[in-house]
Formats: sequence, C-alpha cells, structure tokens
Amino acid sequence: MNGTPRSPVPLPTEQLRVGMVLPFTLLDAQGRVLLAKGQRIEDELQLRLLRERRQVFVPFEESELALKVWMNGLLELDRRGAAIKELDRHVRLDEGGDGAAEPLRGTLPEQCADVAARLRRLLAGIELGALAPQQSAARFELLWRDLEQLTASEVAADGSTLVLTYRACTSPADYSVLHALQCAVLALRLGPLLRLPPNELRALVLATATMNVAMLRLQDALAQQRGALSPTQRAQIEAHAEAGARALQAAGVTDALWLQAVRLHHAPLPPGVALAQRPADERVAHIMQVLDRYTASMSPRASRPGRSAKEAARTAVLFRTGGAQDEVGLALVQLLGIYPPGTFVRLQKGELALVLRRGAKAGTPIAAVVVNRAGEPMGAPKLVNTARPEHTVDDAVPGSAVRARINLDEMVNLLAYSRTPAAGML
Repeated sequence: MNGTPRSPVPLPTEQLRVGMVLPFTLLDAQGRVLLAKGQRIEDELQLRLLRERRQVFVPFEESELALKVWMNGLLELDRRGAAIKELDRHVRLDEGGDGAAEPLRGTLPEQCADVAARLRRLLAGIELGALAPQQSAARFELLWRDLEQLTASEVAADGSTLVLTYRACTSPADYSVLHALQCAVLALRLGPLLRLPPNELRALVLATATMNVAMLRLQDALAQQRGALSPTQRAQIEAHAEAGARALQAAGVTDALWLQAVRLHHAPLPPGVALAQRPADERVAHIMQVLDRYTASMSPRASRPGRSAKEAARTAVLFRTGGAQDEVGLALVQLLGIYPPGTFVRLQKGELALVLRRGAKAGTPIAAVVVNRAGEPMGAPKLVNTARPEHTVDDAVPGSAVRARINLDEMVNLLAYSRTPAAGML
C-alpha cells in the first residue's frame, strides 16, 4: 500500500465514549497527537474537551474507511487486470461497496451517532470530489434507509429527534453534520403533515441533508469562532448554495428538484405564499429555509448562546410572513409542540426538565425532571406530564445554559415508557 500519503480522515466525535479504548490515533487539525492508539478516554471532562474541538482526525491508514477503500481498490485492480503500481488510481473516498445496507445496531443514541458518522463520510466525499458518480445512488439510498430506520415508529422518531436536538443544542461540536441530520429527520417527519408527494418528500429530505455540502469545514469552524467573518468566509457562504449543487451534480445526483432546492435554500422567496401555490422547487426550498432557521437558532456558537425552544418556534411560525403564520412553522409546532424533544424547560416549582415528547397540547410536553428545585441533579430522572398543575411549564431554557449531565439512553427508555399505559401519560 505504498503511494502518496493520504490526508487524515475527519472523525465525528459522536463516536467517542467515556471508557473507550481507542482503536486509532486521534489528531488535531495540525496533525498533532491528542490521544495515541490504545489509550482510554477516562472521563466526561476529557470527552467534553475532545468534542469541543473544531475537528479531530484519524490517520487515514488507521481508519475503518481506509480498509474499505483499499480493499475496493484491490478488487478493482483485479477486475481490470491492472498492475499493483496502479492501485492509487482506484482508491476513492466513497466507502466502497455497492451500498448494501449495514443495519443500524445498538441503542438509539448509538444509531444516531452511526448515521451521523456515515453522513459525514458521504458529505466529505462529495465536498472533496472523491465520490464516484456511479456509486452515488447507492450511497444516498443507504442514507435514505438510515433515516427511515430512525423514524420507523413514533418512539423512534421522537427518540431520534430528542437525541439529535439535545446534541445540537448543548454544544457547537460537530455542528455541520448534526445540523444536517437533525433537519433531515424533521423533514421526513413533516412530509405527511404537509401532504408532500413522494418525489417532493425525497427531494426535500436529501436536499436538506446535503444543503451545506460546500461549506462543511467552514460551518464547523464558524461554530467555534468568536470573531467576525473574514471576507473569504463571507464569499464562501454566499457561494455555497450554487457550489453545493455543482458538487452534488459531480457526484452523480440528477434529481433536478433536489439540485434546485439546494440552490434556492438561502434565496429570497416570495413571502406569504401558500405552499400549494408555490412551484415545487420553491415549495421544497421554503420548507428547507424554515427548518434551517428553526434548528440553527437553538444551536449555540462560541460567539453566542442558543435561543430557547419557544423563541425558535416563534421564529418558525412567523418566518418571513410579515406577521402572518407560516404553515411550515405551524406544522412543526403541531408535530413537536412549542418545546421539542431534546430541549429544556423550567417548571413552575423551579425544577429543570428535559422534554421527551409532545403532550396533549403544544405547550404541555411530557418531560423528565433532571434538576430539582434546589438546583441539585436528580439521582434518577422523574417522568412528569406538564399538563398537570403541579408540573406546569414556566419557560423554555436554552440547552447551552444547562450544565446537568444527561444519560440519553435513559431518556430514550423513559420516552418509550411514557407511551405505555403503565406510565399514565397517554
């Protein structure tokens, strides 16, 4: 496997866990070793410091991706009857294979992390121009199946929204991919409420997942940047919609609606027009714009805290309407409530709770108390229905303002339990 040295592979930090013995070396953006292969992530502080970095990398030769692409290069050599010295010509950063689905395994938080990792590899391949056009259909079909699995049931859909929203709202780490995946899951869930035909729903979901493909690294850098935009950064932001569509075309995407929606996802569209009265490309782009603004407003940056769920809901409902109510924003509130899963609320008696799912009304979520009225972490979270007078919501709390430790596996289990008759929350 001699040849030109290959760049380190970006590693989604969602894959890292406390107690994990690293099967690879972790590098920073300058190639300096953060943790050597075989070392252990000892505690939550060490994990948080890793996740707060702009990016971490794995040497290409030590990555799971390396094995896949080198093996596919060897198979391609054999198929062509080519010499081993030509191996580098047939090694591509596209995960290899024919797109056969590897079923998502483990807990729901682990599944979300796996899909985020797959999506990052896919988007990185497109951004770098390394995804073979003949394989793009299989790559995107795998992404579609992953998203369907994450939303296959009511509990799975709420659980995935909880996990992704919590992660996106509490830390700027891995922002680019978490934002894309969070928006794509919500787009898939909104489709039936907005009565989108199948072709528009698919274009919406995949366009949402890929809308920022031309500025992934810049997005992650800006999430950690405190200063103003540089002229170069501003120019890249202004060009990224068209550049993203070109990159997708180069990767083999031929769906005209998908490509045009990516081009339009920051374009000024006619305000106050009903979805049914818009052309298909504007309809899809408008939905993307509302989802983008809604989710991004809750996510913190180094330069600002995230907004509360209530503020984000108001932004979505009044999105470029001149005071009227936007039907996409209303559909989001109908689906998620004012306080979506994965966000925090302060209860009337002073407790802090994590929202698990929408309740009977938009303003009465089912939640888990994680900090008591004295400000002390709960030994075990307490499931509550905020429709009851003793648990009424006082206000939303931005995730970036919360310091409580959250066990997402425990929260997803509580969410599932809340759907059973025994919980008394139906």
